[in-house]
Amino acid sequence: MLVASSFVGFSPVNAANFSDVPKTHQYYKYITKLADAGIVKGRSATQYAPDATLNRAELATLLVNLKKLPLETSKQYFKDVPKGTWYYGYVNAAAKAGLVTGYEDGTYRPNNPVTRAELAVVGLRGLGVTQATIDQYAKNPIYLSSDESKYTNYWAKGWLTAAIMPRYQVLSWRQPGRLIAADKAATRGEAAYTIYKMKWPVKKGGQLYIVEEQEPATLFSALDSMAAMTQVLALIMDGEQGSDWRGNWWPQMGRWVPTTENGKQVIYEKPQKITLQDGTQVDIYMRYDFGLRPGLKWSDGQPITADDFIFGTLLYLAKDMPVPGLDPYDSVARIEKLDDYTIRVYFTAVDKENPYNVYAKYGLPLYPKHWFEQNVLKTTVTYPKTIDFVLKHDEEMTYLSDVSYTLPRNLKEVMDKNVEAIVNSSYNTKPMHTGPYKITNWVQKGYMEFVPDPNYFLGPGLFDKVVFAFRSAESGLAELLRGQPDVAVMGVINTQNAKTLSANSNFLKQYKLNSIPSVFWEHFTVNFDDPNNLPDAPKPGVAYTHPFLSDNRVRQALSYAINRQDISNRVYYGMRPLAYYHVLPGSAFDEPSLKNVFIYDPGKADTLLKQAGLTKGTDGVYAKGGKKLSLLAQTTNRTDRINTLQIIQQQYKQVGINLSMQPLNSSDFFNTVLPHRTFEIGLFAWGQSSILEPGGTTLYMSRYIPSKSNGYQGQNYSGFRNAEADALMNKWTSFDMTERTKAYKDFGRLYFGVYMPEMPIVWHDQHDAVKLNIEGYDLGLDVAAHTWNIAWWYRE
Repeated sequence: MLVASSFVGFSPVNAANFSDVPKTHQYYKYITKLADAGIVKGRSATQYAPDATLNRAELATLLVNLKKLPLETSKQYFKDVPKGTWYYGYVNAAAKAGLVTGYEDGTYRPNNPVTRAELAVVGLRGLGVTQATIDQYAKNPIYLSSDESKYTNYWAKGWLTAAIMPRYQVLSWRQPGRLIAADKAATRGEAAYTIYKMKWPVKKGGQLYIVEEQEPATLFSALDSMAAMTQVLALIMDGEQGSDWRGNWWPQMGRWVPTTENGKQVIYEKPQKITLQDGTQVDIYMRYDFGLRPGLKWSDGQPITADDFIFGTLLYLAKDMPVPGLDPYDSVARIEKLDDYTIRVYFTAVDKENPYNVYAKYGLPLYPKHWFEQNVLKTTVTYPKTIDFVLKHDEEMTYLSDVSYTLPRNLKEVMDKNVEAIVNSSYNTKPMHTGPYKITNWVQKGYMEFVPDPNYFLGPGLFDKVVFAFRSAESGLAELLRGQPDVAVMGVINTQNAKTLSANSNFLKQYKLNSIPSVFWEHFTVNFDDPNNLPDAPKPGVAYTHPFLSDNRVRQALSYAINRQDISNRVYYGMRPLAYYHVLPGSAFDEPSLKNVFIYDPGKADTLLKQAGLTKGTDGVYAKGGKKLSLLAQTTNRTDRINTLQIIQQQYKQVGINLSMQPLNSSDFFNTVLPHRTFEIGLFAWGQSSILEPGGTTLYMSRYIPSKSNGYQGQNYSGFRNAEADALMNKWTSFDMTERTKAYKDFGRLYFGVYMPEMPIVWHDQHDAVKLNIEGYDLGLDVAAHTWNIAWWYRE
C-alpha cells in the first residue's frame, strides 16, 4: 500500500530538484514539466525513482490527475478494487472515463506492474485513437526495435505499432538496446513520457528552419560521403536497417536484421561451392537474406521491391562508377529473388586469406530502378530470379569493373554504357527516394526546401515545410542571436560561437545548446605523389612520385613540427581534444601508443629532415637538390581551417618549411581537388559514419586510391599503398572481434604512425542549437546525421 505515495503522497516537486533525474536523463524534460504541472510527484522530496516499476493503481492515479477527473466512489467497477483502498476512487474514475480496462474475470489487479504494452494502450486511448485504426496497424506490425521479431504476433501488436509512430509517439523505446519490451514492466520514467504525450500531443504543421555550414556537393549518396550531405539525406532517404548514436541496430524498412540466430545470416566454416550460369564454380563464404516490409513506396508512389536492391548493387558495380567504396558489394557472387520483397545474397571472397566480411550484414544499397529506367537508361530491364556476378580483381584486390560481368550479361552492360548519364543525372540535385520528406527545390549556395512525403511508410513528416539553409559560422551566429533558425547543426556553432552563445542569456531562453563528443577529426592528408606526376595505376610496388612527400622522414617531420595544443588553444579555446588516430579514443580499437607519436617535437623534425638529405639554406628554409621545401596546403573556406593553417605556417617556418595556403569552396575541394589528387596537403575532417564500426578501409587501402583508371573511386587521397597494410586492413571486416581489434591496433602502430598517410590534429567539438519548443531531437554523440530521427520532430 505504501507505493501509493509514488504519485499522491507529496506536493509537486520540480524534477530539477530530483537528485536521481539529472538534466542528462532520458526523461528529464518530461518529468520536469509534469512535476511543474502537478501531474507527477516524487517518491520523496528529492527522489523521483524514474527506473522503478509502475503498478496499475498508480497508473490510474496518474490518468485521473492528468485529466483532472473527479474521483468515482458511487460504483465499484472491479471486484478486486473494494471500498476502503486508497486507489478505489482513482481506478473507478479512470475506468468510467474509458482510460483503463480490467480483465475478463472482472478484476483490475491494481498491484500488478503495468506492462509497456498496457502503457501504449492507455496512451493511445487517451488520445482518442479508435479500435479501427489499431486494427489497421495490426495488419503490418512495425516496432523499429532490436527485439521486434519477438513480438510480431503479440496481442497488442496494433497498439504497439501505433504507439511508436511519429504521429502519436506515446511509447518510448527502452534503452539501452532500443527495445519495444512489450511484456516488461513499465518504469516511472517511461510512464512520464507517455503521460507527457497525452497532455501535450504531437502537433503537425508549420515550418522547420535548419542551418548547417557546408553545402553538400551532391545528394546522390552513391557518389559521396560528405557529412553535410548526410544531414540532408536523413530527411528524404531511409534505409533497410536503422542505427543510432547509442550503437543500437534494428530493422527499419527491412523485416529483420540478419543474424545467425534467425537464420538470415549463414557463415560457412568451410566454403560452399555454387555453379554459376556459365559453369564457373565459386567458393561461397557467407549467405544473407534481406527482406523489405511489404507495402513500402518510393516518394512517387511506386512500390519498393527486391529489384531495387539488385539495381542498387548493379549501380555500384558499373564500369568506372565513382563511388567512395565498394566493400562488400564487389564480393557478391549471386542474388536470388525469393519473392517480390526478399533476396538471398551469396558472398564470395575478394581476399581468400580474410574471406568473412562483417559489413555484409548491413545489406545492399536501395535505389529506385524505375526512376533511373525512365529518366536515365531510357529502357526497362527485367531481372530474372537468379543473377550471377562474375567480378574480377587484380592481384591487389582492386575491382576491375571493365572486365567484370553479370549473368545475364545485359544487366551490367546497360549500366556500364550509361554511367556518365547516371553520374550527371538530376538525381544529384533532386533525388527520388523515400523518407518523411521529399525535396522540392535547391537554390545553390543558398538553401533546400522539402515537403512531407505522403508515401513514407511511417507517415508524412510532421512539418508542412522544411528549409535547410547553408550558413557560415559568422552569418549563422547572427541568425541564432536573432532567434531565426529552429535548429543549427554541423559547423555553424564553432568553438568561438559556442562560447559566445553559452554566455548569452537571451539565446539560452530560446535554445538548448547541445555540446556533444564528436567522431570527426581534423587532419592533414599528405599526397605521397606529385600532383603533376600522378601514376596511372597506383598500387603496391609503384613508386611514390613526390620529390619530398614520398619520403617517410619528411612526412614524419611535418607531423612533429605541428604544435597541436597550440592550435587547440588559439583556434578552439582549448576545447578540442588532440587527435592521434582515426578511431574513437578509449574504444576497443584504439591504439593509445600513438599519443607518443603525434606530438610536438621541432628538434626531431629538424633531425628527420637532415636524415632525408635536406640542408637548411641561409634563408632558414630546408632544400634538397636546389629545390626548397615549399609546400601548398589546400582546404575549405572555413575560418577555423584558415586560422589553423596560418598557425601551422608559423610553426613550420620556425623549423625551416615554407607552407603556402589556398582556401577553396567546399564543392571544388571535395569533388575535384581531393578525388583527383591535385593537392600536396589537404586540411579537412573525416568522421566515423557509424558507431557500430570504426571503418577506414576506403581511406588507406591501396585499391581505394582514386585515379583515372578506376574512375576516381575511393578515398585514399594520400595514395598510401602497402601490401602488408592491405592484408592487415582486410581483417577489419572479420567476424572475429579479437582479430578485428588486434588488426586496428597493429595498423595504427605499424603503419599509421610510421607512414603517416594522414596526420591527426584535433577532434572536433560539436555543438548544435535546438529551440526549446522543438520536440524529438535526440543526439548524444556526433555520429552520422544529427537529423537521423527527423520523422519524429515537431514544434510544441
